[in-house]
Amino acid sequence: MARILFSPKIITKPIKKYILHQKIHKMNRFISSCILLLATTALSLSLDSCQGAKSYVKRGEKMEAAGMIDSAVDYYITSLQKKPNNLEALSGLNRTGQIILSRHLSSFDEALLRKDKESAIRNFMNADLFFNKVLKFKVSLQFSESKRTQFETVKNDHVEELYTTANSHLEKLEYDLAFELFEEITSLVPGFKDADSLADFSYCTPAYDLAMLSMENKLYRSAYETLSNVIQRDQTYKDASERRDESLELGRFTIALVTFKNGSNRRNINTKLNSYVEQNLMGSSDPFLVVVDRESLDVILQEQQLELSGITTGNDLEIGSLLGVKAILKGTVTGCAVSTTPLRHDNKLGYEKYLIETIDSEGKKLSETKYRSVGYTEFYQSTEATLSFSLKLVSMESGAILASKTITSNTEDRIRYLKYGGNARNLYPTKSNGSVNGSSRGHNNLIGLLGERQDLKNDNTMLDEISRNIAAQIQTEIERIIKKEVK
Repeated sequence: MARILFSPKIITKPIKKYILHQKIHKMNRFISSCILLLATTALSLSLDSCQGAKSYVKRGEKMEAAGMIDSAVDYYITSLQKKPNNLEALSGLNRTGQIILSRHLSSFDEALLRKDKESAIRNFMNADLFFNKVLKFKVSLQFSESKRTQFETVKNDHVEELYTTANSHLEKLEYDLAFELFEEITSLVPGFKDADSLADFSYCTPAYDLAMLSMENKLYRSAYETLSNVIQRDQTYKDASERRDESLELGRFTIALVTFKNGSNRRNINTKLNSYVEQNLMGSSDPFLVVVDRESLDVILQEQQLELSGITTGNDLEIGSLLGVKAILKGTVTGCAVSTTPLRHDNKLGYEKYLIETIDSEGKKLSETKYRSVGYTEFYQSTEATLSFSLKLVSMESGAILASKTITSNTEDRIRYLKYGGNARNLYPTKSNGSVNGSSRGHNNLIGLLGERQDLKNDNTMLDEISRNIAAQIQTEIERIIKKEVK
C-alpha cells in the first residue's frame, strides 16, 4: 500500500494564509465601522442643529402670530445663531425686525412733534442700534436716509442748545452741571468746538480746589488721590503735578526696620524673615510708605555713634527724630518648629495581569487574560512647619504703640508612593473581598502612586513658605496702619 508523506511546510503555508486573510477581513470591518460611526455622529449633530433652529423658528412664528413681536425677534435671532442660513428665520426676522424699527422711528417722529429733541435723539439712536444688531445676521431693514438727515439736524440743534446752557452753568461756577452737559456734547458730536477742554476745566477746577482744602487740613492722601484724578484728566492743569508731589512728600510715613530678635531654636530664622518683610514693604503699592532698611539704618547710627536697641519711649524719640522716621518696626520670632513623622509602609496584596496565547482547533490565535497574586509596598510620610512672630510698630513722634500683633503660620507636606518589583503597567489593586479590582480607575490610581515623588520638602523650603506668608501678613498690617495714619 502506498503511503502519502505529509510535509509540515505544506500544512503551515495554507494556515498562515488563512490567518492573514482573517486579520485583513477583521481590520476592514473595523475601519468600516469607524467611518460609519463618524458619519452617523456628524449627521446627528447636523440634524440636532437643524431641528433646534426649526424649533426656534416655530416659537418665533407663534409669538409673531400672538403679536409679541419682541419675543418673536429673539427667537428668530436664536435660530440664526444655530443655523445662519435658515431661510424661514431670515424671513421672520426681516418681517418682525421691520416692525420694531418702524416703532422706534415712529417714536422719533412723535418726539419731534412734541419738540422733545432729547427724546427724539434717544429714540433714533435706539432705532440705529437695532438696525445694526439685525444687520449682523445679514438682514438689511428699510431705513430711510431722510430720517438720518433729519436726525443729524435735530442732533446739531440740540448740541448747540446744550453748549449754550453748559457755558451758562460755567459762568455761575456750577461746575458739576456744566461738566455733565459738556460730556453729553462730546458723546453726541466728538470734537464739537471747545467742549472737550471745557469739560476738562469743569472737572478739574472743583477737584483742584478740594485737593487744596485737603492739604490745608493735612489730609495728604485725599489730596494726592484727588490731584492724581486731575492730572489724569488734564496733565497741564495749573500746578497740579507739583502740588501732588508736595502732598506725597508731606504725607510720607517712613518706617525704620529693625533687625528682628530670635526667640526660637532655629538659627537665623529671624534674618530670613527680616529679608522677606523688607522686600514686601519696599514693594508696597502704597505711595506714602517709605522703608529705611537695616543696612542704611546702621550707617546712619554709626555716623551718630548711636545704637538702636530697646526703642520704646523717652530719649529714643530723639533717635526717631534724628533718623527722620515716624515709626520703627521691630519684632521677635517667638517660635519655630519643624516636625517630621517616620517613614511608614504597608505591604499590600495586588494582582498582575498577564496574557496566555493559544491556538484553537481551527488554527485561530486566541488570548486569555489572567491575574496572578503579587505584593507591593505603599509608603507614607508627612512633615509640618510652624512659625510664630510678635511685631510692634512704635511711633517715634509720640512713643505710642501703633500696632502690636502675634502672627502664626504653618504649612505641611505629605508624600505617598508605592514600590513594586514586577511589571507596574499590569498592576491592579484588590477589592475588599480580596478579589482583583480590574477597573481602570483602580489601576490608574496605583500607576499614579508609582510616579509620585518620594522625598518630602526640606526644612528650608518649608520655612521659606511660612516666612513669606508671615511677611505678607505683616505688610497688610503695616499698610492698614498707614492708611489710618495718613488720610
